Amino acid sequence: MKKLGIIISGFGGVGKTYLAQKYKNVCDLESGPYKYDYRHVHKKSFEKLKGESGRKRRGDWPENYINAINEAIKKYDIVCVRYNGDESVDFYDTYDLNYIVCYPTKSAYKNYLKRFKERGNSDEWIEKNKKYFDVTYNRCKKFNGKKILLHNNETLEDALIKRGYKLIPKD
Repeated sequence: MKKLGIIISGFGGVGKTYLAQKYKNVCDLESGPYKYDYRHVHKKSFEKLKGESGRKRRGDWPENYINAINEAIKKYDIVCVRYNGDESVDFYDTYDLNYIVCYPTKSAYKNYLKRFKERGNSDEWIEKNKKYFDVTYNRCKKFNGKKILLHNNETLEDALIKRGYKLIPKD
């Protein structure tokens, strides 16, 4: 029986999407399409929609997302999922998922604001993220499970390579 992949619940901007685009054994399960009705939205627009008010919520959330995570860990070595404070932790724990939390140090966070802008996040989302960073950081710091703490310009990719995870490049 194949060993199940690991789940990394990563703070916005740590490099979840980049990792999945670069490596074939990594999946980034963006939560937006599971939480909101995005049937008529092009995938490249997801970053711009983060934080938008008025999005129509799906009735099968969060079970549909948990089901997708459980399927993904059967196929991928690393499954990247969202970290959204206590909401994420509560429902990952409720569904008995074994996960690692990944987040930046306070000093590294200044680099994230530039990343958010470059990847097309809305100003509203960036401001909201700035407003709640300290609260989110403190929640991550208090988390009792496994953690990956990113320093300076370190990304999730850097941290995984340093820890000896095998990443298989796409052709």
